[in-house]
Amino acid sequence: MNNNKCLCVRITGSLLFFCVGIFGCMSPPLQVQYHQLHVSTLQSSAQVHALDTILVGPIRVGSFLGQGPLVKQNSQHSSILLEQHHWAGNLDEMLSQLIIQNLILDLDHEKTYSYPESSGTKGIRLAMDFFHFEKDTVGNAFLEARWKIIKNSDQSILFSSTSTHTITPKDSGYDALASGLSMALTKLCQEIANQIIQVQ
Repeated sequence: MNNNKCLCVRITGSLLFFCVGIFGCMSPPLQVQYHQLHVSTLQSSAQVHALDTILVGPIRVGSFLGQGPLVKQNSQHSSILLEQHHWAGNLDEMLSQLIIQNLILDLDHEKTYSYPESSGTKGIRLAMDFFHFEKDTVGNAFLEARWKIIKNSDQSILFSSTSTHTITPKDSGYDALASGLSMALTKLCQEIANQIIQVQ
């Protein structure tokens, strides 16, 4: 009887030690931070009148950018997804909303809408493909996008260009990276706004 009690104590003690060891080795759950883009206060002072309707879309991002996490370049040929730092929503939708808001401010033109939710034969449309929207190898916020201005009446291309903008964040944190990418987007929108004035 005493031997059985000793055996039970040994087994119970071993199981307890095993469980403590397993739980002690387990990592704490991954804490994910969510980041948003914002409209910058850096806006154009150009006064524009009598612009036609501007439709924005489609806005597309590279497949590696649109998976949720922020992206950091390791080298020219490799990048990593920052699993602890995600965008607070779909990146293409966030970019579309910010581009519309920036253009409204830059051009003082409220008739700026999302495509295809709004459509029509008058005015122009802005279509964009983002190739890069990430942290580069030296820690800067880096944007590269191909964009074109299209005439709605016949779908002819009035202007097209590929633009790059690089912003140095105020620190190495990812809130600062999101802010730097917002500023890069603002500068791109100012470039586009100036071109819209030229073509209309």
